Order: sequence, then C-alpha cells, then structure tokens
Amino acid sequence: MAIAGALERKVWVKTKGSELYPNLYVVICAPPGIGKTEVTWRVRALWADMEEHHVADSSLTKAALIDRLAEATRRVVRTFDPTPVHTFNSLLIASNELGVLLPAYENEFMNTLTDLYDGKGYSESRRTRDLKIKVDRPNLNIFAGCTPGYLRETLPPGAWDQGFLSRVIIVYSGEQPLTSLFTEREDDSKVMKVLLDRLEQIGELFGKFSFTTEAKEFMDSWYLGGQPPKPTHPRLAHYNTRRAAHLLKLAMVASVSISDKLIIEIEHLHRALDWMVEAEEFMPDIFKSMKTGGDGQTIEDLYHHLYTLYMKGGKKPIQEARLIMFLQERTPSHNIVRILEIMERAKMIGKKAEKGLGICFVPLNPPRD
Repeated sequence: MAIAGALERKVWVKTKGSELYPNLYVVICAPPGIGKTEVTWRVRALWADMEEHHVADSSLTKAALIDRLAEATRRVVRTFDPTPVHTFNSLLIASNELGVLLPAYENEFMNTLTDLYDGKGYSESRRTRDLKIKVDRPNLNIFAGCTPGYLRETLPPGAWDQGFLSRVIIVYSGEQPLTSLFTEREDDSKVMKVLLDRLEQIGELFGKFSFTTEAKEFMDSWYLGGQPPKPTHPRLAHYNTRRAAHLLKLAMVASVSISDKLIIEIEHLHRALDWMVEAEEFMPDIFKSMKTGGDGQTIEDLYHHLYTLYMKGGKKPIQEARLIMFLQERTPSHNIVRILEIMERAKMIGKKAEKGLGICFVPLNPPRD
C-alpha cells in the first residue's frame, strides 16, 4: 500500500486503449485488538515523510475531501519529454479507523470516492460560495482499518452491489497473536528510514509499464479463462468484475518493489495474484463475522443449539461435527476451535468420546450475563 501511494499517477499500464494507474483502496478488517493500527500508522508516517506528497486528515467530509484534493497539486518535470511538465492532483488517506473517515454510509460520498478511484476527472459547483471546482487528473489512495461490527452497522444491504466496494480490496484476519504484556517493542526507526529512502526512489519513477511477451500471454490466458480462482460468494459478484484491474495495479506494485525498469514480467503477475487470492480467500469470513454480535452472541447461540439437540435427543451426547456445522454458518473457520475451547474452559460444555460417534459434547452450565 505504501508503494501505491508513492507511485501516485506517475506510472501506468495501458489496456483497451486507456491508462490504469496503481492507486488502491485497501481496508484491513479485523476485530478490535488484532493490530490494525500498527500497520496503518506506519504507512501514514512513511507517506507524511515523503517530499511533495499530500497526506489528508483521517477525518474528512465529502466537501473537505474535494477541497483537499484540489489543493494537492503535483507537478512532475520531464525535460526531454514532448510534454515537459505533467500536472495532476494526488491525495493519500491513511486512517486507523474507517469509521472516522466514513462515520455513515452516504451515497453521495461513496459515489464521489468511486468516481475519484478511476481517475477520469472530477468537477462540482457549490452555490453557497458560488464556487466551481474542477480536478482534471485526480489520484486517490485510501488505506484504513475497520471492524466487522462497523461494516455490519454502517453498510446497508445493497452496498455490496454498488461501485465503491467493488473497488476495495478488503484484507480480513480474526486471529490475535498473544505476546507477553511486558515485551519491549524493538526500535524500528532504522528500518523505517530504509523503507522511506526506497519509497523516495520509487516516487521518482515515471512512465508507462511494458509487458514481456510471457507476461502478456499469462495475463490474457488468466483473464479470458475465467480469472481463476474466482471468489464465489454472492456478495463479491461486483468485486469480481474489478479483479483484472486489481491484479494489474498490484503487478505494478510488485514490479517496482524489485526493480525500477517499469517492466511487468510473469513473476510480478504471479506475485500479485498470490497477494490478491490470499486476501480473497478470507473475504467470505467477513460476512460471517457481520452476522452476529461477536463471540459472545455466537457462544450463546451455540449453547442454546446444543442444549436443544441434547434435550430432544433424550440427553444423549451430540457429535462435534454437528456443532462445527452450526458454527460454520456463524463465525470464520479459524474461530471455530477457539469458541469450543472457550466454552469448555468456562464449564459451559463438556467433551467426551463416545463409541461409534467420536468426540461429542454435552451442555453443562449456560452462559451468564
């Protein structure tokens, strides 16, 4: 993400007769306490230290966003080019919480973000100040964190069918690595300095990417062959229409992370596809996390389900597989074993091995308020 912000609108690929720039909208989605802020603030810090790059406030109204973008003029001088001065407007947004940037789902604001993502130009008039704003060549990068609860409470049912979310790559994780409370954080200032120096070099790049013959063949084969492996969740249908663009943007990032040659080779496409598929693999877990009110609600629902089966079955132990099937519809897969372990430790359920049935569970004590 840091690289995409450094590249702005200075490099591009050309497909189907139009330019595609490497700007990205990326959202890290995870429950509280996972460590989203540890990533977002570092990217923001790197962007803020880059000369001439414009970093926006974390909280912006739609009008403030446009004002800030209009002010964020960038000029790149290329003495020996037919057009020696290239002008565009580029704004970088890194927000620890997407809810600060977008406290509510407003169609007008979302449509504006959709419009800006494609970089085709933006204009608006404001009667209150008799003001007309026109940005011919916009470039916007957004990097933010959020919780599944934010998505559940903020997004209306039809939001996933609209343009904004199809342009967002959502990276989901629900696993929380536990470390000692007394672990000393290592000084990473030297690493940050090395990263900043490299980003400054990347920020100097300018021009159109070329493709090797092998890379072109791979891209066409993947694109025309159904873009495997494609997400199958119905809420990602509109996202799927943007996957080729996402892959090309990520391929530009992969290329410059290794070389300044502005050539996309097949290994860059493979690397970009690995990034994208890894993120997509966990996207369906977001919708499971959005269904309930968190682990507490899931635990209560599971206990009630187990107790009902137990009583209806004549107080016979219930197979583990039946509980797993119940949980698969309500929580991400990585969370299933953890929930069962929590309920065991809390003496809410008991585990026993039954001949011919394998691992089974029985209800013990219900959850307390």
